[in-house]
Amino acid sequence: MTLYIDTTDFHNLELALINKGEVSTFQKNLDFNENFKTLELIEKFLKKQKVSVKKLRQIVVCSGPGSFTGIRVGVALSQGLGLALNIPVQAIPKSKLPEDLSKFTEIKLPQKFTLHYGAKPKITKAKKKTRKP
Repeated sequence: MTLYIDTTDFHNLELALINKGEVSTFQKNLDFNENFKTLELIEKFLKKQKVSVKKLRQIVVCSGPGSFTGIRVGVALSQGLGLALNIPVQAIPKSKLPEDLSKFTEIKLPQKFTLHYGAKPKITKAKKKTRKP
């Protein structure tokens, strides 16, 4: 059973369980800065579907493009769950995502994470220290 997580849209969370061609989905609109509720919503979704985390065989996370914070939340959460459950985690960009999630098994997923933020990150240089110790 595959858990799909998409947090790339800043105000929307999309989850899906894919099992042998059958798909159960969940979508939730999130208010500003409600990304911290993602794990709780995953737990509720799995409980509603009567699925234990032990039944998960892999996690697929949408790697963008999208909200930097959203991608970071989704990827970190996926990696943490994968590590805790000892199952593989794979990232897929939105452009490779099939419209029909039941066709997940037909696409070849990348072997490593490649994040797509939609723009080059704007990282600044560290400021010079002005205080003397």
